[in-house]
Amino acid sequence: MKTILITLLVLLNVNSCKSDKYKLIENDDLKSAFIMNSSPTFKGYFYMGSDSDFHYFESRWDLQKDRCFKIRKTDLIVNEPFDFKADELRIDLFDNTKAIFGENIYCKLYIVDK
Repeated sequence: MKTILITLLVLLNVNSCKSDKYKLIENDDLKSAFIMNSSPTFKGYFYMGSDSDFHYFESRWDLQKDRCFKIRKTDLIVNEPFDFKADELRIDLFDNTKAIFGENIYCKLYIVDK
């Protein structure tokens, strides 16, 4: 039991993003920041909050390393930002029947029901 608990903690640590691990996505690369992904191991995109300069996001996977990235606030309009690491919100590229989370010149993002 102890071995299983330690293994789970290690796996959670490997997949979690620390604030210094967020890679900046430049304006030229915004169109590739959010892409449709049909892989069965893809868990989704998550908005992690914002600070004075950036919006923080994670794309999460089962059995793969999560991708942590940030986007300048001037490059993405977020309708209702909250403080970084205060909460998280799952977002999606497609489903215009849901509330709009935000948008940039390349895409609109929608809130996924919790």
